[in-house]
Amino acid sequence: MQHTLTASAQIVSAKQQPNCAIRRHFIGTNAAPPRPALAAVSSSLRASAFVPSGASLRAVPFKAMTRTHSTTARRPLKVSALTVKEEIVIIQTPTGPMHTLVLSPTAPGRYPAILLYSEIFQVTGPIRRSAQIMACHGFVVAVPDIYHEQEAPGSCMLYDGPGAERGNFLKISKPMHAFDSDAHAAIQHLKSHSQSTGKVGTMGFCVGGHLAYRAALHPDVRSASCWYPTDIHKGSPDSTIKRPARNGGSMGTTCDTCHRTPEFAAKGTELLMIFGRQDPHIDVWGRKRIRNALADSNVHFSWHEFNGQHAFMRDEGYRYDAELALQCYQMAINLFRRTLHEGDLPVPSGQQDDGNVESKH
Repeated sequence: MQHTLTASAQIVSAKQQPNCAIRRHFIGTNAAPPRPALAAVSSSLRASAFVPSGASLRAVPFKAMTRTHSTTARRPLKVSALTVKEEIVIIQTPTGPMHTLVLSPTAPGRYPAILLYSEIFQVTGPIRRSAQIMACHGFVVAVPDIYHEQEAPGSCMLYDGPGAERGNFLKISKPMHAFDSDAHAAIQHLKSHSQSTGKVGTMGFCVGGHLAYRAALHPDVRSASCWYPTDIHKGSPDSTIKRPARNGGSMGTTCDTCHRTPEFAAKGTELLMIFGRQDPHIDVWGRKRIRNALADSNVHFSWHEFNGQHAFMRDEGYRYDAELALQCYQMAINLFRRTLHEGDLPVPSGQQDDGNVESKH
């Protein structure tokens, strides 16, 4: 059964009402207007998004609008890969159980995995939203508590002075070999996850950028996106510390992360390095040290410096730059989609042109 009401619409020109806003106005009538009028109404409504600035469409109450009702049942909604589910997993590590947030698409299927590291404040709201963004683009994302040995499971520090002081203290107190064993355990969990393809990348912010860089040294990690990674340069080959401490040292001047940079070239890891030029934690000399280590080692990497402060991706506080954050998220997504799906693969020997080896993209 169908019920039909009729309507007409009027567009008020900008010249008649120069300061008016765009409004819709449906006027009910008792008699059906001629077909051309109805066609004009439909055309006007479809084109309403293109009404010149200052023009408006007047609106009447909803009861005067025309609608056609059908008894046909609606189709069930399909689950989209753009929605995600969350779970808390306790991963066993040599230094104790590690509380880990795992996000994955609700759509059935298997997806590449990303080990995402937080700032010194652990898994805060902004970090959780970053993980959601990546998971919504078709990845299984694990976000571990980086200080699980000292802090309560699932806890985080506030974005304030005491929170920063606590986070920095824990950062330099934890030995690098403990971060390494955490990374290994998390990567093994991601490889065995029921929705994972087994291909893993790493990503992180601030100290998490350093941990993502270091975790990418793992044999099973194909690529990494490191956002303003702190402390890598402090243990670089041309810094004041020429010989790193045994077992990786600790975060800061005794750390051996930068010394291990040549390992990326040996295993074919690709890196995406992102920095803010106004970041006091990684100054111009620090950035130069990291870049020189990558270039001198012939690592496959891309380097981006933006006019932004430290933590410009954090969507809380005055440092947040939404435009830069969106730009960088897209670069990270492109990196992982390329390297964790088909990726850069050698062309079969029969398809090489004049003996030159190319790669698929």
